[in-house]
Amino acid sequence: MYDDALNELKTNLSFTYGDQITSYNSGYICDVFSEIADSNVDIYTSDLFEWGKSNLYYIDEATKEFGDPHDILRQLQQGQYYAYEQDLYENQDSVLKFFAYNYLKDNDIVLDEDDLDELDNYVEHLKSDDRLEDIIDYCKYLNNDLEVA
Repeated sequence: MYDDALNELKTNLSFTYGDQITSYNSGYICDVFSEIADSNVDIYTSDLFEWGKSNLYYIDEATKEFGDPHDILRQLQQGQYYAYEQDLYENQDSVLKFFAYNYLKDNDIVLDEDDLDELDNYVEHLKSDDRLEDIIDYCKYLNNDLEVA
């Protein structure tokens, strides 16, 4: 039931690594986003320099945000981290919707259109200090498996 929506979301999120959110089932959104960004930072020098050639903006912004590491490779890595994390936050609603729809699909939960609209609205109002467990609980609530206070 959710395959079309998931495929569309995955296509839109492919450049953000946002589809990797399904590797998690708990944690604060901000922490999960940081882990996803960090785990995708290149470790090979040639890859870092190749990326850096077309991403000077992110390198500069990361240096402003995190300071100068006085090491060109570290500076490239923090630029990549910054870019990936920013992409996740800029696409937060889609990333979290992808998480929620994957949860529904994996747990064979079928929601009607009104409940899906309610879920989409809920996800759009989440903050970075909310938890993935909140999304799972809300899915259960919509499926009448859990009372939400």
